Amino acid sequence: MAKIHIVGAGPGSPEYVTPIARKIVREAQLVVGAERVLELFREDLRGEKIPLTAKNIKETIKYAIRRAEEGMNVVLLSTGDPCFSGLLKTVINIVGGNLDFNIIPGISSIQACAARLKISWDEAALASFHEGADENRKDELLNALRRGKTAIVLPDPKAFKPREIAEFLIDKGLDELTPVFICENLTLEGEKIIETTLEEASKLDFGSLCVMVVKPSERK
Repeated sequence: MAKIHIVGAGPGSPEYVTPIARKIVREAQLVVGAERVLELFREDLRGEKIPLTAKNIKETIKYAIRRAEEGMNVVLLSTGDPCFSGLLKTVINIVGGNLDFNIIPGISSIQACAARLKISWDEAALASFHEGADENRKDELLNALRRGKTAIVLPDPKAFKPREIAEFLIDKGLDELTPVFICENLTLEGEKIIETTLEEASKLDFGSLCVMVVKPSERK
């Protein structure tokens, strides 16, 4: 049986890596993950490591699975939590849903953002545009806000930036003065929380590592 663990690495700070994540990485014979995530486990790595990039992700994950099927203990590291805009969906898309794997959850930037802003995120609408900004995803965000839900959003730093999200929502009729919070570099040095409005956010650029929160003041 393949011994594959998909391990959440947290939002970026070593302090937010869970003890069980470090334990499983220490026991692994092969660890795969993005360079900045591998760096979080630098002191825990005992076996082979392979940096994961946008260009090699498919072939590298398939290679890791082959090694696991040969009996090797393999870890796939995911930023944040594997189950929310993390590596789980990518693995399933590449190899299908029949693979037997163990998931170790991590603290996501969504959770860190909610904690910073003191938001009960079980009542919020969650949206991720990391895998693209198609019209269905955009409409789901818009409709949630029109229902008066607070939205916690992971923008795409290339395809759908915070300023573009703000422009889209204004174009669709949301009040320009709707409160917006941008949480940059959560848990990292240089963490910043910016309180603004849709109108101002539509004119500003923000860091690539950010979470956007939109809080409609009234139901539409």
